[in-house]
Amino acid sequence: MRRIMVHVRWAFNFTAWRPGQTEWTFCNQCIQKEERERIKKFYFTKDAKAAMIGRLLIRKLVAEHTDIPYQDIQLSRTEKGRPYVVDNLPFDFNVSHQGDYAVIGAELDTIIGTDVMKLEPPRSSGVGKFFDTMNRQFSEDEWKIIKSPTMETDQLKLFFRHWCLKESYVKALGIGIGFEIHRLNFKLNTVNLPTDRPLTNTTVKVDDKEEKDWIFEEHLLDNHCLAVAYKKRQDDQIEASKNFSILDYQTIIHGAVPLCDPQDQYWNDFCDKPENPELLKKSNKS
Repeated sequence: MRRIMVHVRWAFNFTAWRPGQTEWTFCNQCIQKEERERIKKFYFTKDAKAAMIGRLLIRKLVAEHTDIPYQDIQLSRTEKGRPYVVDNLPFDFNVSHQGDYAVIGAELDTIIGTDVMKLEPPRSSGVGKFFDTMNRQFSEDEWKIIKSPTMETDQLKLFFRHWCLKESYVKALGIGIGFEIHRLNFKLNTVNLPTDRPLTNTTVKVDDKEEKDWIFEEHLLDNHCLAVAYKKRQDDQIEASKNFSILDYQTIIHGAVPLCDPQDQYWNDFCDKPENPELLKKSNKS
């Protein structure tokens, strides 16, 4: 298998993507049957689009950085639901989608986790009540930082930064919800995220012990914060972190190969879904 330097940071705005019948049908043709069935079960089109782009990002990544032909790429999931490629790869990858973006990060010879969160207020309650429900997930030191600004919008930004960092670490380990994130105590050495470059000076303690062999990237993309966690490689040759590249639809499907014949049902199933939860709530109120 071809071994080249892999340091991938890709993002795609699936909310702004409005696929027509030809596009959506082709996307379904380019993923495995079990993934098509999984995506079919999503209730909202927004969730279906996010999951679809996640699968296509993985396939694009593997096709570009290995010798595995597109049609031979076989994806599976761990017991915790983490996607992986059946063939052994010299790199690890991780996908996340929330808000408007689906993102993927990849690194050579190490483990990696990614997470993305839209910087928006909670829909079901006020900020104070929302923080109360999440109280046990963060340390006293973390809450001091989160609540240090006077404006609730600034508090939420710090909250989502901490949440993304915790999720990226847990996803890199591949543990999922089995890990108690209150064991993680992140220290933000820079309060404000830069817009032109990733921040890499954040550190973490696990059970009060500092983990020195981890790198945490924090990115700001539009009104989303992103976190990438990966473990330092044995040779310690860590490539300088770069910003996420925003891909368009044509870039994502470049080189994609259909795995099955087109079917009208793919489009019919998609058209039967409501667009997103917020539109559904508005229609119920009207």
